[in-house]
Amino acid sequence: MADDRQIRKLINSKQDVMEFNGTPSKNSLSDGQLAITKSNNSQLAVYRKKFGKLWKSYMSYDGSQYVDRNIIVNNNVVYNGYLKNLHYPCFSVYQSTSNDAQAIANTTHTRVIFDTESYDLGGNYDTSAYKFTAPVNGIYHFNAKVLWDNDTDTDAGDWTPEDRHDIAFFKNDGNATPSNANNRVASRLKVVSGTISDYLVMSSISTDLKLDAGDYIEVVVYQNSGVEQHTYDPNDGEWTQWNGHLITAI
Repeated sequence: MADDRQIRKLINSKQDVMEFNGTPSKNSLSDGQLAITKSNNSQLAVYRKKFGKLWKSYMSYDGSQYVDRNIIVNNNVVYNGYLKNLHYPCFSVYQSTSNDAQAIANTTHTRVIFDTESYDLGGNYDTSAYKFTAPVNGIYHFNAKVLWDNDTDTDAGDWTPEDRHDIAFFKNDGNATPSNANNRVASRLKVVSGTISDYLVMSSISTDLKLDAGDYIEVVVYQNSGVEQHTYDPNDGEWTQWNGHLITAI
């Protein structure tokens, strides 16, 4: 911080200030010299030549601030006292009734069909590949749930003790049938404790994941009941659903 002597020196120093219509050139100013410019339909601007470059800032008469290119913020942006994050990627998708009763084969990892968007800010979810792709490096939060059908007409919906129904997030798994355990980045399994017949069962998972830009996430389920089971969502988006959002970029 400047001391009192330096401040007095600045106040008492004399320096020519040039006025321009349009933009001054580097050659039109000497090193350290200031110029004030005003073009049609633009803000009043102050230029200073230093180190062989022109440095520019806008002047304001109403408190508004103007920039020509990017605003680089090294801390938070606060708007009317509230932290403001615009256009952070977020999405919510569900399994439509047209894909209700997706078949989940016994002892097979199966990618869940989330084919309909409730919202997708940033357009990072693919409704045909059923995956979310991270647009930036960051920490992301995801919630997913799958309802298993009670299906009274078949063996689906029947479970016996020690049967499992798992739900997991897989990262960057390009296999037609997800199978590489190294790609499983979060999972939750439930073990059936007693015999269940024609009963609705829920699998759910919630987690934070560190992703790099271009990483993609899918929801995968697994069951070993000995028969083919099915998903269930009689009301669009209510029971078999997945959502996520960026917590913070890194």
